[in-house]
Amino acid sequence: MSQENKNSTDHNFDENLFLPIEPIRLFDDYYYVGNRLVGFHILRTSEGLVLFDAADMAEADERYLIPGLKKLGLENEKINTLFLTHGHFDHTGGAEAVRRRTGYDVALSEKDTAYLLWCDENRGKDAPFPRITRLVKGGEEISFGDHTVTVLDGAGHTPGCLNYSFTVHEGEEEHRVIMVGGYGVFGPGSYPEHEYPYGVSWAVEQALTFASTCVSTWEYCKENHCDVYLNPHPHLCDLVENGEKNRARQDGAPNAFIIGTEGVRRWIAERFDVCMESVEKFTDIRREYEEK
Repeated sequence: MSQENKNSTDHNFDENLFLPIEPIRLFDDYYYVGNRLVGFHILRTSEGLVLFDAADMAEADERYLIPGLKKLGLENEKINTLFLTHGHFDHTGGAEAVRRRTGYDVALSEKDTAYLLWCDENRGKDAPFPRITRLVKGGEEISFGDHTVTVLDGAGHTPGCLNYSFTVHEGEEEHRVIMVGGYGVFGPGSYPEHEYPYGVSWAVEQALTFASTCVSTWEYCKENHCDVYLNPHPHLCDLVENGEKNRARQDGAPNAFIIGTEGVRRWIAERFDVCMESVEKFTDIRREYEEK
């Protein structure tokens, strides 16, 4: 379970977190390449590879994806689609270079297609804006041969943030993943590098929206028995740690990524609690006001 000091709004990261790591096989048909902070999540389907998010730099294709796929033996697989969770530069940076190389579709919500162009978080960053070739929204189910990706509304971290769900396989076992796209709750006193630019009302609205989509995501997870929780940031879902546990496990030991629906609930409930606490922190409505 992550702690609050892992919050993605904390930018005081060890520079070693940005060094490439060995590709991680989470399941028979699911992989991660990148570093300890950002990278590409990869679902292998009968119609090719489906990617989720694209790291934080224009060079991510050459630095992470191409060598990572080669090490995994997937270099000859067609890359079909890239699903972006939201419009922050650290999730979209490598998307355009891979699109130009492979011709794949880049999918994002309509709201965040606009948001990535004007949001303060992306200003001054070197990563280019990707060309979005497919707009997706909560409730859609998109099939790729033997796999189907379900799109879920995850708004709050950004206005059009998305979550995704799909099945993965461990031998003959099938497990359902919930990929929660957002994490940090931005607002006054909780914003990278400088003062929060959007105002108190916007911050509170987004925090409450995030709390609401946490609830709807949990309802989906209960109904569909999600037992694997992932976040695009490896350090926000214990991805590297669980990968190391899997490499060291004995024959017959369980996959560390399979945490059960109760384990998924704990991760989502943590976000819900932070959202509700943030509403209180972002406004002084409960404090006595002194005229100046």
